[in-house]
Amino acid sequence: MREYRYGNILITLIFALLHFGAAVISRLLSYHDDILLTVLTITMVIIISMRNRVRVEVMAILTLVATLLGYVIGSWMWLPMSKILTNGNIAPGVSTFVITLGLGIAIDIITRRSKRLVAQSGAWSTSARNIIGAAISILILRLIYFVLYSSQIVEEGALINNITDIFSNTWALLTLLVGNILIAMRIPQQVLNSENRRPIVRSICTSILLLPIIATLLTYYNLPTFDYHTFVVYHFLRILSAALLIDLLVITICMLARFSTITQQELREERELKHRSEYQYERLKQQLNPHFLFNSLSILDYLVQEQKTERASAFIRKLASTYRYMLNNEQKPLVKLGEELEFTNMYIDLLKERFSEGMHIKIDVEATLKEKQVVPCALQLLVENATKHNIVSSDEPLQIFIYTENNKIVVKNSLQLRTHGQPSTRLGLTNISQQYRDITGLEIEIEKTDNEFIVKLPIV
Repeated sequence: MREYRYGNILITLIFALLHFGAAVISRLLSYHDDILLTVLTITMVIIISMRNRVRVEVMAILTLVATLLGYVIGSWMWLPMSKILTNGNIAPGVSTFVITLGLGIAIDIITRRSKRLVAQSGAWSTSARNIIGAAISILILRLIYFVLYSSQIVEEGALINNITDIFSNTWALLTLLVGNILIAMRIPQQVLNSENRRPIVRSICTSILLLPIIATLLTYYNLPTFDYHTFVVYHFLRILSAALLIDLLVITICMLARFSTITQQELREERELKHRSEYQYERLKQQLNPHFLFNSLSILDYLVQEQKTERASAFIRKLASTYRYMLNNEQKPLVKLGEELEFTNMYIDLLKERFSEGMHIKIDVEATLKEKQVVPCALQLLVENATKHNIVSSDEPLQIFIYTENNKIVVKNSLQLRTHGQPSTRLGLTNISQQYRDITGLEIEIEKTDNEFIVKLPIV
């Protein structure tokens, strides 16, 4: 990882020096350096993005942002730089060197630290055709601006003034910002992991064809106050080109934020699914572990031999009901507290057949809270943990209390740890905690004193 980081810094420095050299030589030869510098910028961004394994659509967005930002900042920065440096040929080179260095480092940091931008299965492939297509599209756009500002349509130095005019009009600025945010938000989440890019292209076309024209009209006529003056084509086109430039910057940033948000949501959903699967596996393992089955079958065998058919039948029904409950609620993130209490009571009845007078359990839950929800099997796992790690005997009965307090369901047991037995891995508590964190965003509370172990689960 360090080799990649230092390698990207070296690449950025090399391209910054190339920008410096191209700008200085172009000035000496009285040659327009716009296209050459744009090609260098595009190449730098593509190389850094490919080294950091960035998605192609994100690579295109970053390339467009870097190209437009470099153009806008460069148009403004070379004037004060020429006043600082007496040599008019060196000033543009120094300004483009600083800009390129800053853009390269920023892109490296963004793409290296944000795992949400990394190419994954189903993403737009990083084929040469896609990369070249994106690069040529951006280069054509930059060429259009070069033609406009090298012709008589747009005078040199007018860009910053026109951008300032747009920023000074609140309604025009809001149109570009709010409009692009709404357009980006309309991109479906499914588009990200499909080969269908038409919604993205359609959104970008809607933005660049509609919003700059509205912003230009608002600025040109100073709406809504409406400052009427004679329509001048050149003046209108100057403001329109500046509005289009701002719109391209805003829509690309909005698209980048949208991609980041969508992929972050997908990662969160994948993480929740993983944690839920781990939780389901853990609670199944708790129920299906050999000790539990062996003890249950031993109890059932004892009841049959003693011809206690009614108790044996009831035991079988409760055992079946526990598994049925788990199977029915396997995919549910939350269940009603009343249903969870019924399931826990069935499980407690199974334990009482095994431990007889070895445990005392008291349940006191407000009736009004039974319609609210908790994570399924959480109470049962807490009761299981209590019997698993503590001494359960008629001489020293295990005390377990289940009650509600401050919109929480509390499971409290007396602490009488086994001197010999399986050490606690706290895996069950960790899984319950993770389920609550993923599904509800709430944390469970765990307290341990000299005499008691307490777990409080939020009720949602």
